[in-house]
Amino acid sequence: MLFAGCDWSDQWLDVAVIDRSGAVLGETRIVYAESPDPVARYREFLAPLGRRWRATVTGIEDVNILFARSLAASGMNVVHVDPTRAARHRMARGISKTDRADARLIASMTLAGEYRPLVANSPEAQALRVVAHAHRAAVAHRVEALHSLRAALMRIWPAAVWAWPAGVGGLRSRQARAVLTAAPSPRAAARLDRTSLAALLTAAGRKRTVQDEAERLRMIFSRPVMLLDSRVEAAEALRLGHLLATLDHAVRRADDLQRDLAQHYTAHPFHPLVTGVPGVGDILGAYLLAEIGDRPVERFGSGRSLAAYAGVAPVTWASGHTVRVTFRRASSTHLRSTVHAVAFSMVSHSPGAQAYYKMRRCAGDAHATALRKLGRKIVLCLYRCMTSGLPYEDATAFGYDPTADRAPSRPSRKPLDEEQIALARDMLAAPGTTVTATARTFGVSTQTIYRHVLGRYRAR
Repeated sequence: MLFAGCDWSDQWLDVAVIDRSGAVLGETRIVYAESPDPVARYREFLAPLGRRWRATVTGIEDVNILFARSLAASGMNVVHVDPTRAARHRMARGISKTDRADARLIASMTLAGEYRPLVANSPEAQALRVVAHAHRAAVAHRVEALHSLRAALMRIWPAAVWAWPAGVGGLRSRQARAVLTAAPSPRAAARLDRTSLAALLTAAGRKRTVQDEAERLRMIFSRPVMLLDSRVEAAEALRLGHLLATLDHAVRRADDLQRDLAQHYTAHPFHPLVTGVPGVGDILGAYLLAEIGDRPVERFGSGRSLAAYAGVAPVTWASGHTVRVTFRRASSTHLRSTVHAVAFSMVSHSPGAQAYYKMRRCAGDAHATALRKLGRKIVLCLYRCMTSGLPYEDATAFGYDPTADRAPSRPSRKPLDEEQIALARDMLAAPGTTVTATARTFGVSTQTIYRHVLGRYRAR
């Protein structure tokens, strides 16, 4: 049986092959520019070295590069060698840092069994992971483009930033982007009349209260604002146009990837399990399964290992009489952020999660610490459900009897209590009081006043 070590770079691969005794059988360098298929070139190099060359164990420090993934897909045994451990071995043995020496070192560590087996997920799970990472990057680019546009508007036209509230999407909404594309400066917006604004809003997809929204925007754009020289304003408008085009592209890209993500998410074998978790939608569920995969037992072995990989298992440092518990930083950043978002969402949707969060807060934990401990319980419960095939049950996950008198329940939050509703009715009974003024007094929307105070939906 042969053991190989591969030291990779962006231009070539250095490979060293040893036998069970540790003797070097061969070394080579595979240059990408000279080898269109490095995997085939590597297999040709192994063939003369032994009859069982197909059973060669290949150790590499990064199993996510194309060579390692393609080699594993061809049926070869690929294992992961920890780069930090390899560096410690190099320092302990006094080996100089060269590509050839690193390949020999990785081969010797592979022979000694100092590696972690590579457990690949199914092609469906791998495809979900690729699309999920692409969607994360698209959302981050969309946020960056939105912040760039907002900063540019604050330089010349602050009124446009607050023209569209966050409740309707803010500057990211289709209506805001359509209006700003047609009028990217204060002078251009002031020349828009009600008919032009209504046409822009209709083209952007608005169907209700178009004339009212057009009048509201016309009143905002017709107010006096601080103006620059017309030539400077034209240059700033040109800049805003390019930023709007970038934001449009980022929004379309994120929306398209979200549709692709939903398709891959439904094809995952654990999709029915995750959809049963309260507070976990399609995006968070897809992010969870993209990082956990569909072979949790082979990859992690236990729920505690998965919790450590997710960054929700604490690290304890003890020396003498000093014991310190710290945050685990050596973890998957993608899974850690996803578990944090899942825990935050479940507090508002799961009775057990809400009760556990309140208990940890009453015990003195900070908000982030309580969410991290809640995330650990969620990860352990998901691992149990994935390995046993049992569906998720909130009462089982958090250990309470739903039929008991004091069982935790998620109270429905009403925007107005009974006393506020009575006070709002008295205000509306007074002559001259409008629904809009009443809504502003209580800090709610006009739709809330129509629905909860007047008992009817707002006619649109």
